[in-house]
Amino acid sequence: MAKTPSATPFNRRSVLTAGAAAPLAIGLTATPAQAGTAQPPSVLVEPRRCRQVIRGFGGMTHASWIGELTPSQCDTAFDNGSKDLGFTILRIPVPEDRANWSVDLATAQAAAAKGALVFASPWNPPSDLVEMFERVDEAPAGSQYEAETATLVNAHIATDTPGYQGEGYAHFDGATDASVEFGTVFIGSTGTKNLAFRYSAPTADVHADVYVAGVLVAQSVLFPRTETWAWKSVQAAMTPGRWPVTVAATGEGGPDLDFLMAAPYTPPTEARRLRYDAYGAYAQHLNDFVLHMRDNGVELYGISVQNEPDYAHDWTWWTAAEMNRFLRDFADRIDCRVIAPESFQYVKSVSDPILDDPAALANVDIVGAHLYGTAYEDFPYPRFEDEGEGKELWMTEVYHPNSSSSANLWPEALKVAEHVHHAMVDAEFQAYVWWYLRRYYGPLLEDGTISKRGNMLAHFSKFVRPGCVRVEAQKEPQAGVLTSAYAGDDGTFVVVAVNTTTAAVGQSFAVRGHRVRCAKPWLTDATRDMAEQPAVPGRGDGFTASLPPESVTTFVVSA
Repeated sequence: MAKTPSATPFNRRSVLTAGAAAPLAIGLTATPAQAGTAQPPSVLVEPRRCRQVIRGFGGMTHASWIGELTPSQCDTAFDNGSKDLGFTILRIPVPEDRANWSVDLATAQAAAAKGALVFASPWNPPSDLVEMFERVDEAPAGSQYEAETATLVNAHIATDTPGYQGEGYAHFDGATDASVEFGTVFIGSTGTKNLAFRYSAPTADVHADVYVAGVLVAQSVLFPRTETWAWKSVQAAMTPGRWPVTVAATGEGGPDLDFLMAAPYTPPTEARRLRYDAYGAYAQHLNDFVLHMRDNGVELYGISVQNEPDYAHDWTWWTAAEMNRFLRDFADRIDCRVIAPESFQYVKSVSDPILDDPAALANVDIVGAHLYGTAYEDFPYPRFEDEGEGKELWMTEVYHPNSSSSANLWPEALKVAEHVHHAMVDAEFQAYVWWYLRRYYGPLLEDGTISKRGNMLAHFSKFVRPGCVRVEAQKEPQAGVLTSAYAGDDGTFVVVAVNTTTAAVGQSFAVRGHRVRCAKPWLTDATRDMAEQPAVPGRGDGFTASLPPESVTTFVVSA
């Protein structure tokens, strides 16, 4: 089994153990059913079938934007007592101005002192290394709003045209008063916003009016005929808040709408990129930050080339060719593990070119990705599994399901546990890193207390520690129940069970060749937060437990 990474200076020639692990001396079989008794379906945890080595769970601090974490908040985030989150990863920014390089240093030092891995991501190179250029988006980006969650008038959710995301798309029924209203589009700043609709119009050109909060912002917008999915964008001046965006038919029906993307609008002349003659200077800038942190007692585990190079309306754009050139010709000058590309939505066309270029791939140590609006069916990455040997795979930023609700809203917070489950099981990420550590929608609330969303993360972070290995287990043993299993190098294993249904369900677990005396559970539901529960007695090689409605339970079975 791969050992927990130590805080030693990085040596690119050292071997990274990202996937394989030594088999453990335990396995699993189903507990035999008793005659005449209905048994719940059994989860077959198979520790001999090892998947990814877990590096940990964590979040980001960005003191320049939202203020520093206090010492007590650092303790809550990175200690692992009964009232702590147990995080083991901290993400910090790489400020473009060297004068700000120590803004997040105190938090980084505190986290590193507690054994957490620290990595860094830049939003922009230094200003003297960038230039403005004319850029045309190939595809829009931004916060995503699915049509199947919209308010429909004389329209319905259809599934006839393939290629849609989510559960379907909105189809206008042809009436003149038909409309699709995306109810709460979140806008965080004042300015011109780009409202981009993914649409199809398989039979003819169609027109529609677009309203924001009942105000007409674009009249008779043409949606050209297309049998596949295309994009149509309109711009609107908007202020911070949650706004309804409505597409209304003009008498000839309307386009089929898959989803809306809302983002700040950047005119082509305002795009920013690293100057082509400044790649070497930028590599030196990143390496100097690594050395600055090292000189101040923080050995960075990795440093990214660019935060979200494919969603850089407010920061710096990179094309795939530009990213590969930097990785291939300059990244080996950085005395730290290199992270790339940190696509905002795990867009595989951003990372595929790195896998296609052996020279670029040789200088990448961690393939990083964000999961904003990424559908669960897009979580797996078979190409990385086939071609990324020796590299790590990290999810380096997300908030879920939104940034507009309180982190204590229940059962909405349960979606966080569901999201982590899919990130670990379907995507096979080795790390899961939240956006702001302390925010009203984050794991820590503004007063430093742990939120419901934070407890969802803690069900993984407190028990699935760095160096644990995810092992095979049925990921959905019954409808609405999600399970994942992890083995520690001390012979213990951890099972996290998420019951998304509104009813209590029975669930059995079995461990081949291992006598289970008991399983120790911790529970979060509507009224309890990481509450330690009475031990569940074992029977032979397994145990059976009741999972309360809309809950998460973590079971720890000792060696």
